[in-house]
Amino acid sequence: MPAHAGAVVHWRPPETNIMKIAVLGLGNMGSALAHCLLKAGHEVSVWNRTSEKAEVFAEAGATICSSPNDAIAASEFVIICIKSHKETVELVNGLSVSLIGKTICDMSTGDTSDADRLVATLKGQGAGYMLGMINAYPSGIGGDETTILTVGSAGTWDRYGSIIRELGGKSAHVGEKPTALAALFAGLFTVRQGFMFGMIYGALVCQKAGIPMQVYADQLPATIKLVNDYHDLFARTVPTEDYDNAEASLKVYAMAQEDALKTYLSLNAPADFIQLMHDRTKTAWDDGHGDRQLTSLVQHMTDA
Repeated sequence: MPAHAGAVVHWRPPETNIMKIAVLGLGNMGSALAHCLLKAGHEVSVWNRTSEKAEVFAEAGATICSSPNDAIAASEFVIICIKSHKETVELVNGLSVSLIGKTICDMSTGDTSDADRLVATLKGQGAGYMLGMINAYPSGIGGDETTILTVGSAGTWDRYGSIIRELGGKSAHVGEKPTALAALFAGLFTVRQGFMFGMIYGALVCQKAGIPMQVYADQLPATIKLVNDYHDLFARTVPTEDYDNAEASLKVYAMAQEDALKTYLSLNAPADFIQLMHDRTKTAWDDGHGDRQLTSLVQHMTDA
């Protein structure tokens, strides 16, 4: 049965362990994927635009292919790891080999329209599709804690989920809708970048106040510990939309943000980041969310 969009499907033991797999694109990430698959004992065919990068895999037991057509013809599951979905579309449109009965797993990146275009291209050529988002550096490939999130056509996770879990032990399938992965990337990327930009803006206001950067950096670990509390609050309230009985209400955060904003402005420090947070929170307070959880901003901004 196909998974519902957004549902997380966990790995099931494969019927067979050894598969014929192609890896197209041998940059840092593609090379890490190929090495991991070879180490797991799979029959791996590799191709790269510059042949020198492919040749080093011969000693590891890979079949070196002179074209994408040759690599795909020798494999049932094809992992593409090049720059973008757009380039993958160009690569696929330039193939002469049939993709019927093949599953193409693109580990490249792109926005929602790129993902839709790629899937339409693969469907048009009779291929199954899987799109993967790797939440790790190349050094993390094959790790038990590494996550690769995938979307794919019906049945692809049942057939090839074991392969993805060899590449990342905590990998999961999140549905069939191609745009879901681009949205997940954007959302999770925003969390990471929001944290980094918070530290950067914090450093700027402290510099304006004459605080040594080492003093600021030394205090960050205590603040970072609160991030787990923020996650717990988010996980407890947003999926259930239960925003009542706030221990620290939205209006409390709005007043604290206003104090911080005034400090930024008084020190002539860049304030656009804290200004955005304050404006969003104050608007929700004005609209009657003041006594609710700060996380009620998700509902408020969705309904706006």
